[in-house]
Amino acid sequence: MKLNKLVLASALLLTGSLVSCGNKAKEVTVGVGYAGSFGESYGNYQLDLTTAFAAFDKDGKVVDARFDVVQVKVAANEEKTAVTLKNTNIVDGSVTSKLELGPAYGMVGDSEIGKEVDAQIEAFADWTVGKTIAEVKAGIAPDSGHGIAPNKELATSVTITVTDFVTALESAYTNVSEATYKVSDVKAGVAMTSTLNSKGEIDVVVGGTLVSGDKVVAAHFDQVVYPVVVDGETGVVSGDTSSKYLTKGVLKSKYVLGAEYSMAADSPIGKEWYEQAEVIFAACANKTAAEITALTKGKGELTGATMNVDSYLATIAKAAKYAPLANVAAGK
Repeated sequence: MKLNKLVLASALLLTGSLVSCGNKAKEVTVGVGYAGSFGESYGNYQLDLTTAFAAFDKDGKVVDARFDVVQVKVAANEEKTAVTLKNTNIVDGSVTSKLELGPAYGMVGDSEIGKEVDAQIEAFADWTVGKTIAEVKAGIAPDSGHGIAPNKELATSVTITVTDFVTALESAYTNVSEATYKVSDVKAGVAMTSTLNSKGEIDVVVGGTLVSGDKVVAAHFDQVVYPVVVDGETGVVSGDTSSKYLTKGVLKSKYVLGAEYSMAADSPIGKEWYEQAEVIFAACANKTAAEITALTKGKGELTGATMNVDSYLATIAKAAKYAPLANVAAGK
């Protein structure tokens, strides 16, 4: 598979792994980062998007982390004017991620350590806890081509390529939130809603939550749009570098674009996308998943958010349900 590498970064408050912070409250900052690639794969074109969420303490050590990966496959339509979604792993209109696929991903038979991809992803996430970014980097072998750890501990639990996980984790640390949270005994969940939008672009909404009991302590989301163009003669699909989302190989999410997204002028309340997103973050705090999905744009706590909110709320609610890892592959 031949892929053109690109690095994607986002300043989200997203999710982490299932490692509890313990009974003692800790003050953390949280962030989300991305790493990804787009290119041809077995006759289709594919966006591989790796997401990292982490909570960091004041010393920059990972308190909690979780990763996930989605592979969105597209191909030119018969007229070579647009792309169509080619994934078969679609549930409720969204391409399932590697964590969601769980055992259905089917890697165990080919794994030299007999572990499925979701188990390996979570093993790596758990391994990062208590480490700084520098310590995480020191614990892998960057020249191996796979990022396999030279230390025996990780080498026996993770044999998949982890270089994008490390890139995404460092991106998350670079883009930590300004807000701080006091947390204890929380679980983090992450969810992605991945499809084609009405413009024929690859569209991934990522939602994340820190959950205590059945309540969301903190919530965040972002939207990554990969713009594509189709060569009318060859059917080759490539990234549209004229788009505001993609400049010089770097994909910018809506949240990272900030004022560059330029929605304020057309907003009935004069607020940019990221400003309205922050209203939604705040509105989701101290609510259950059901209470989050019951929120309505432009009303009540969402008076300051008049953009379409349904996909964001649904993804946040799913992330809350996914905080217990067992729920992810079970599709609960």
